[in-house]
Amino acid sequence: MTRILVVDDHPPVRLALRVQLAAMQDMTDVVEAENGQAALESARAEKPDLVVLDLDMPRIGGLDVAARLRSMYPEVRILVMSAQDPELFASRAWHAGAQGFCSKTQDMGCFMRCVEAVLNGYSVFPMSGRHPIPVGYESAERAEDVAMDRLSDREVVVLQMLARGMSNKSIGTALFISNKTVSSYKTRIMTKLGAETVVDLVDFARKRGLA
Repeated sequence: MTRILVVDDHPPVRLALRVQLAAMQDMTDVVEAENGQAALESARAEKPDLVVLDLDMPRIGGLDVAARLRSMYPEVRILVMSAQDPELFASRAWHAGAQGFCSKTQDMGCFMRCVEAVLNGYSVFPMSGRHPIPVGYESAERAEDVAMDRLSDREVVVLQMLARGMSNKSIGTALFISNKTVSSYKTRIMTKLGAETVVDLVDFARKRGLA
């Protein structure tokens, strides 16, 4: 019997995934976790074959969970399913130890094909839209890519929320952090990107498709 752990902080999403996964041809046991800490505890207790993992969760973010799972249980397969931009987060998921990335904007049939592929030992990631640049040539776009790579996963999420017009308070509520912590993130992001104002940050983020 295949055991799958579904990790998402939205009960309707977990229910929809449970229904689809339970209908797989092979016998499938589906367990759920609502946040990163619960995911680690469930993985320890249930020993799943596959973890379907959201990125944006309270307590411990999805990429942190993926990295910890890879360290503690090297044999477990991990499929990240997220509404975040694959262009920015698919490679981060891969570096964290996931075997696949599926966008929540895709239909359920695509998700199920990703599940089957990852369970069968394949890696499933979207094709990158970035083009290789000759060695020694630094374009403005490449410089922006390098700047983005300096940001931590949580900093990218905060930058995205800023670009969408969210206030410090709203960001803090969504990420379960204080206003002071949000301000600290903003300061670090501005330093890493060389931005002088929040307007510069938002402009940068929107040019990168984060809004």
